[in-house]
Order: sequence, then structure tokens, then C-alpha cells
Amino acid sequence: MLLGWCLVTTFAAEGNAVPAGKKSLGGSGEMIQLELPEASRMLAGIEVHGSRYGTPAPPMEKFLIYILNEDLSKVVAVEMAPYSLFERGEERWVAIKFEKAIEFPKNGWLAVDFRAGRTKGVYVSYDKESGRKRSKTGLPGIAASDVDFDGNWMIRPIVAP
Repeated sequence: MLLGWCLVTTFAAEGNAVPAGKKSLGGSGEMIQLELPEASRMLAGIEVHGSRYGTPAPPMEKFLIYILNEDLSKVVAVEMAPYSLFERGEERWVAIKFEKAIEFPKNGWLAVDFRAGRTKGVYVSYDKESGRKRSKTGLPGIAASDVDFDGNWMIRPIVAP
């Protein structure tokens, strides 16, 4: 499940992809519904616009990425990635590539759990140009809630060719 490198195609996020703000969610996760093209629903990874906060050195632990079906009733896959992918400072696009591509469910959801707290976490950017169509907060087994901003998390898929 650790990350590997592969040839990928990246799809742009909706809207103008300009951050309108950022949030870190302790006890919850950033959720976004992804619509991958029918021709290739193989998810090779994701890109997250964000930055780490906390100690100067990244925590020696990993965060979780859940792939869920359309109605959020089933976890299809779980991936892990190291905090060290994110730097402190200004938010930027960070590529998180999976060792093996995962077949993404039609209209499926992605949830990222940084297990954030006061001393560690990742600020994830959101836009305000795309409407609140595809983003929620929550984790598997916890009821999803609407976000409190009029936009979407700046998380986009990396689709295998």
C-alpha cells in the first residue's frame, strides 16, 4: 500500500482552483465525490492542495485515504501515505501516488483522514468557484456533514492512463 511512481494523467479540479481558504479537521476528514471518466476509472493517486502544520519535522506516521462507494455504505479500499509528503508553509499541490491503481466506483467518494490535532495535521485548501456540490466532512462509520463553505475541497484524482 505504500506509494510508488507510475505514469499518470491528472484532471483539473472544478472551478478556477484558486484557494479561498483552508481547514484542518480534527476527528473528521475531508470528503469529496469524484467522477472519473468511463474510459479509465483506475485511480493511481490523488493531489491535495495543502500544507502541514505542527513540529518542524513531520510526524513519523501516516495518514489514511479511504475510497467509498456512492452511498458511503462501503469502504472499497484504504491507502496510507506519510505526513512527510507535506511541507510546512504555503499551501501547494502535493501528489500522493498509490503503489497500485485502484478501480474507483462510479460516483464514489474519497475521504482523507490526517488524524489532525493541535500539534499535527494538514490544512487542506478549498475553492469557492465550484459550488458546494461534491464536498463533505466525515469518515467511514461517521455520518457525513455538509461543509460550511460554498466550494469544494481542492483534492483531485490522478487517473491511470
